[in-house]
Amino acid sequence: MDTVRSFSDLEALALSADKQTVALAAAHSEEALLAIDCARKRGIVDAILVGDKAQIEAHAEKNGIEPGDYEIVDVPDGAKAAVKAVELVREGRAQLLMKGLVETGDFLRAVLDGANGLRTKQRLCSVVALECRAIGRVVVLADVGTNIAPTVEEKASILESCFAVSRAVGVENPKAAVLCAQEKVQREAMPVTAEAALLSKMSERGQIAGGIVEGPISMDIAVSRHASDIKKFSGKIRGDADILLVPDLQAGNILVKGLMYLSGDVRVAGVGMGAKVPLILTSRGDDHDTKYHSIVLAVLISRPGG
Repeated sequence: MDTVRSFSDLEALALSADKQTVALAAAHSEEALLAIDCARKRGIVDAILVGDKAQIEAHAEKNGIEPGDYEIVDVPDGAKAAVKAVELVREGRAQLLMKGLVETGDFLRAVLDGANGLRTKQRLCSVVALECRAIGRVVVLADVGTNIAPTVEEKASILESCFAVSRAVGVENPKAAVLCAQEKVQREAMPVTAEAALLSKMSERGQIAGGIVEGPISMDIAVSRHASDIKKFSGKIRGDADILLVPDLQAGNILVKGLMYLSGDVRVAGVGMGAKVPLILTSRGDDHDTKYHSIVLAVLISRPGG
């Protein structure tokens, strides 16, 4: 598979895959409906809309969406709609799950329910793919929204999820940079550098599967060959990182939103990983483009061999 260098490439791959069905929980979200309808009209997905039927039909009429193109399950309460959408996935009627107008806590409670949810042994995490025109390729970033201060073991699980996303966008042997402020280990002053070095060693010993892990490593060396040459860095990653693992949620959240709102150079697609299916779990503030490309990314991860 050729490496995806833009979201146009990502969309082309999704168009060549078999169509999948999305269960949209609390589908009475105008933005989510618009994204789903765009993906359906382009032949990427079908969808089952679970939510307040009257509101769904009102949003559809306002935006020129034909309600007859969808199966609508009338569940006005957001939390109950999430439970029903999860049930549709468990029954095999849908292959993907998307959050609509429901609180994130209620949505994840349905996903992680021990008896009726979609829990696995993997750590749930928020992973984004970034189309970065400055470096001319798509890179993967985590965790940006779920784990506040992940442990080493949790970071190892997050890395494996990132490897799955990276492979889905065409990278056969992805390289993951465990980001810190510097490359030297300073256990007392900067404990995350020691954690990064441990993750790198765990990868070498096969305790983290799916790709190469390098850390600690700074952001500039991870994405810039020029910076790695100037700093005479001789590690496994020299400006060619496919995956960026941040030390904690605050760093990831600030980084991704800074890129989105200040650079004008990045487009974003996000998924929740670690459940039995990819979760299309975008923020209420995300625009239509982000929601649409998140659906596309989830399709690529979910397809056989993705």
